[in-house]
Amino acid sequence: MAGLRAFVEGDVPAVADLVWKVLHEQPGPSPAGLKVYFQELFFRNPWRDEGIVSRVYEDSESKIRGFFGAVPRRMTIQGKPVRLAFGSNFVLDPECRASMAAMQLVRTFMKGTQDISITDSANENSRQLLRSLGFSVVPVYSLLWARPLRPSLYGVHGVARLKKNKLVATVGSLAKPACGLVDALAASLAISPFRQVRPTTIGEELGVETLLQCLNSMPSKQLLLPEYDLSSLDWVLKFVADRKAYGEVRRILVRNEEKKIIGWFIYYVIPGGVGEVLQIGADSPSIGKVLDHLFYDAWSIGLAGIHGRMEPQFMQELTQKSCFFLRHGSWTLVHSNKPELVGLFQSGTAYFSRLDGEWPFRVDATRLRNES
Repeated sequence: MAGLRAFVEGDVPAVADLVWKVLHEQPGPSPAGLKVYFQELFFRNPWRDEGIVSRVYEDSESKIRGFFGAVPRRMTIQGKPVRLAFGSNFVLDPECRASMAAMQLVRTFMKGTQDISITDSANENSRQLLRSLGFSVVPVYSLLWARPLRPSLYGVHGVARLKKNKLVATVGSLAKPACGLVDALAASLAISPFRQVRPTTIGEELGVETLLQCLNSMPSKQLLLPEYDLSSLDWVLKFVADRKAYGEVRRILVRNEEKKIIGWFIYYVIPGGVGEVLQIGADSPSIGKVLDHLFYDAWSIGLAGIHGRMEPQFMQELTQKSCFFLRHGSWTLVHSNKPELVGLFQSGTAYFSRLDGEWPFRVDATRLRNES
């Protein structure tokens, strides 16, 4: 008989094959790396919660046709715990004729014991479905900030991403020498918004214990904060680093001239491409210095630009540092029976970096295919 049931570890191969076929649009069986990904994310994560369960949808022949992953996370409001559940890898086989299966999967997810149901990786189809079931779009956390570092190369990179064909790739390759000259000038002219100056701050490798101390002690005006212990923080950092969804992960602690810790940043590095920021932290007076250090660090290792999710507490400084803002990619939506919790997200008073949500739990299909 068709219906929903809890996702168990024995379902991993079938769910991985379904996700590989539908979400990644790849032929054949899923690679071993994707199966390991599902085992690690749903059965080894440190926030496992009996009240927050992933579900599969089976047809009348007991074949898995749908999946809705639930990833628990934790935050606090002035020290009081808040349970979050992130929707992850939501997929339904297009051959499945059970039109209500998608709604059943989402509604069952919403009935979990979490205080907030949330996704920060919804596509346009998911956004429409979730809104119809009572989720609210969170505009501020659905925006990106962007900072070109090599403006002409950044422009070529953007065009190549929009128009993926051999001609554009060839023109882009031929243009790189000229881009190099223009970008070198942009980085050196005093009047250029893209000028790069070596910061007076000091950068060093950011360890897990130090990051935990920073998260627990760095002053913040945000009311809703992520909650980690050493084990959970170490797990999520390793998970992200091992998957390399957007390149290698770089973690830097920033100190001022007196060697006092003033902030940190974590981002993906793709040499010659655009880096993706996972998390920025800073004490309020030093936000500008931490951003300057981030941009110089990314420029010095060859990035064309760098992107991050909108972080309202940094918006003024990001604007002053020649960043621009855009709506592109994933949507963030939330649902809760407690309107005050939804309000904290809608008002931008949550310290909610990409590292603290479902966004970093992504996979690079190309890399997985090459490894298989």
